[in-house]
Amino acid sequence: MVIALGGVFLYSENPKVLAEWYESLLGLKYEYTEQYKAYYVSFPYKDADSDEDRYTVFSILHNKNRPIVDGKIFTINLRVSSMDETLANLAKEGVKVKGPEKHDEGIFAWVNDPEGNYIELWEDIT
Repeated sequence: MVIALGGVFLYSENPKVLAEWYESLLGLKYEYTEQYKAYYVSFPYKDADSDEDRYTVFSILHNKNRPIVDGKIFTINLRVSSMDETLANLAKEGVKVKGPEKHDEGIFAWVNDPEGNYIELWEDIT
């Protein structure tokens, strides 16, 4: 099921200012993507099972892109080994799932944990 942390996504009214804060105070060197209007830092690593290059991302996005979840302002992205298996397990337990959706970056689905935290599931298909 979950095999790695895919990323952390913060939502901000002014992502540029927030990214500059993280860069100035914590030394994170953000890149900017016009496509997603997001600032991000990639943390590369080697997959232990396949020795493939992988990455975890820390991203700051504009608040209007934020998933609408009452009282929650972040998303945890969890990398899964098999989206089909993961979704079948969630369905068996009665968990409502949004998706899956296939994108260039992989297959995504979304759920809320029991406390309402927004979880993005990601299967890397590269």
